[in-house]
Amino acid sequence: MALNKIVHLANDPTENSGFKKTRGFKKPVVEKDDDNEAPKSIRLFHQRRLRSSNDNFSTERSKRNEERTIKLPANIDLIRIHFYAIFQLDLQKKFYNRYGILGIEYDKFNKSVLFEIVDERKFATLVAHVDAFCSAEKNSSYEGSSFALVALIHDFDFISTNNRLTEIPERGAVISLINSSLRAFNDQKNELFNFLEKRQVEIIYNESYPTLLELGEADIDTINELAQNFDIVRAITSARAIKVRPGEYGDLRREFGFTVTEPANLETVGLIDTGVNRLEPIRELISAINYDHTGFGAYWDESGHGTMVAGLIILGEEFIREVRGNYEAKARVAVIKAIHNNNDEIKITDLLADIRHARREHGIRIFNMSLNIPSIKKYNENYSYFAYELDKLAYEEDLLIFLSVGNIDADRIAELTIFERHDSHEYPTIFYCPGEGSDIHDCQTTNIHEPADSLNNISVGALAGNLEPGDQTDITPAKEYPAYYTRKFHFDYEQKINGTTIKRNQTNKYLNKPDIVMEGGDLHEYEAGMEVLRSPIADGQQFYGRACGTSLATPLAASLAAELLALYPTLRTQTIKALLLNNGKKLWGNHPPHFAPFEFDLVRKLTGFGRPAREGLFFSSDNSITFVVEQDIDLDEVIAVPINIPPYFAESGNKLKFDVTLCYSFLPVQHNHLNYLPLHISCGIFKCCDVGIIAGGDAKEYRIKSSISWTEDFFGVENRLFSNAQQLSFNLQASDMEDLDNKVCLAIRCTAKKNIGESHRKQLEDTLHEVSIVVAITEIPDARAGNQLYAAMLENNKIENIVEAEGENDLTV
Repeated sequence: MALNKIVHLANDPTENSGFKKTRGFKKPVVEKDDDNEAPKSIRLFHQRRLRSSNDNFSTERSKRNEERTIKLPANIDLIRIHFYAIFQLDLQKKFYNRYGILGIEYDKFNKSVLFEIVDERKFATLVAHVDAFCSAEKNSSYEGSSFALVALIHDFDFISTNNRLTEIPERGAVISLINSSLRAFNDQKNELFNFLEKRQVEIIYNESYPTLLELGEADIDTINELAQNFDIVRAITSARAIKVRPGEYGDLRREFGFTVTEPANLETVGLIDTGVNRLEPIRELISAINYDHTGFGAYWDESGHGTMVAGLIILGEEFIREVRGNYEAKARVAVIKAIHNNNDEIKITDLLADIRHARREHGIRIFNMSLNIPSIKKYNENYSYFAYELDKLAYEEDLLIFLSVGNIDADRIAELTIFERHDSHEYPTIFYCPGEGSDIHDCQTTNIHEPADSLNNISVGALAGNLEPGDQTDITPAKEYPAYYTRKFHFDYEQKINGTTIKRNQTNKYLNKPDIVMEGGDLHEYEAGMEVLRSPIADGQQFYGRACGTSLATPLAASLAAELLALYPTLRTQTIKALLLNNGKKLWGNHPPHFAPFEFDLVRKLTGFGRPAREGLFFSSDNSITFVVEQDIDLDEVIAVPINIPPYFAESGNKLKFDVTLCYSFLPVQHNHLNYLPLHISCGIFKCCDVGIIAGGDAKEYRIKSSISWTEDFFGVENRLFSNAQQLSFNLQASDMEDLDNKVCLAIRCTAKKNIGESHRKQLEDTLHEVSIVVAITEIPDARAGNQLYAAMLENNKIENIVEAEGENDLTV
């Protein structure tokens, strides 16, 4: 049987510069929602809250100045203000001009802002206006008053020494510096480096990452003194790797008992882990390319974690599903040894440099990082500095990093399920029970670890299955379910921010981490774990063992990506991402019974786009076809690509199922929650009409059906959250072809936010933006079907064969 390969859709596109961004001709009706606005008049509870903020601010500011032990050339005081409204450009200008404060970080959907106090004289006006607001007559109107802007403030606080100390690590401290253009910033930075050198503290700093400083061993007194004196220090956290897997079990078989065949044209995956031991069966698949941050050697795996992950990348899921004497390798690995022991610090700047070097010098485009740092994402928290740097890296180098979302520790799970039982510890309530948790459990602690919040890369969660026949699960109800130890996305649109609800146009159903899930095994019982290769150095035992965790799910996904890239090596990595997401399946069904009590889609927060299936991922069947569109698009442009439907279909009485996935990478905006992803690209399948109609007409003019629309809305662009991974699925009947003249079109549009700073906006305007779209079309036949869709689609459309491995460039129909 011929293998029906994925092909580029090469039908000639048409373009239109600019498109309609209004909704109809009438002024849109603004929904009134008292929860989304500041009180309309001066309320007593508002006055009390601001008075308390003012008093605490004054106390904490005085305390910090009194406790300074180092005289610096100048101080930079920081104030964090929580607003009722989104803090957009007009408010930025007003607060800067009137009160002398400059926003440098935007959090909680840009309703919480960190400011530098740059003009003390003007800032005194803000203090006076807060006093005036708090002294005004209760229930009186503030409109037209000099202090009207104060009414937008929910509360505020001074950034004290304690606010800067997230934790106090003695080794592996990461210092986040504020993003400031003030002269005082450079003066303090020089003093900070002098201070650390005098204390003989190892410094890792790279001007390419100006707000990131890593330290070697530093005592607690030094850490405290840093936070106490240097205003440019925004936060001190730990870069130590957390425990890498929730559980593991002893070996069962006493020999490897298999060999590995190495096919030509394998992709190499960069393995960011604890090193790899060159075990006999996979020795030849471990590349000579290596990087070592530890001084112990890349091929010494003290932990055993890297060896286990390497085996899964090289051998893939086939190794676990079936016991055989010989396996065909799916990939090679190049070792990037980031840590030696489980809780060593990750040298982030060195790691970023090594990934970039591996991409540029060795052409490696797929990486696996089954390591996390301790920071758990709080509900509705901004994107982390680590995620930001990985997003920049993926955008600049066309690479894709597979990141585990992290695990809930086995001892912690035992405490919750065995020793301290409570309703909120039951599955799946453990993941979401705000305000109803026990004395020892808060559901926020089940959110993803950093840097799994990276948007340009792929984050992977775990299902409880272990890829073996039957269901061996232990504490998770079914093997198709997300495992008890896996983690969920941290955006929660049900919660209020600064006393106000999150508006519907600020939610995004596609925005989610993890992106996908793979099997990771279940916990506690030996049979529930996933069988993996063991490291004799780490475990004192050879050959095999069982373990579980998102650390195992992640390399299984990276292995699939490596196979795809080996087969289609010229594809962009965002296309590889789109192919994986487009083939995601909901093994748990549309209405999993255990998740029924939740009003929102909790299972999606744990599983993203689903579990990529091998079937249909690499090739199409005779009654389906997978098109790839890799398009470059200008800002504020619409592009239409026709898709011709074979004439026989209109007479068939069958259906066509369309599954469309769009992915693109972007240059992120740091410290800006709402605008972190400033670029909007979306697509849709519409009538094949003039592109000008799609650009300038109403949707009813070009829609096939009211239910088939754009993958993502852009309206209210400045206040809207975007996602760079979107999907669309629908069916077309044969009878629909009467009005479509046997063709449809794939339309793509692109726009962006404006309130992001001039340099970033100019970058967006001057750049052609790459977008990857996968369109999978499947004929759902009746008894008259002839399994001819693939061949007929090739005959009726202009296609290009994706450049493949040498000797595989022929397109077989």
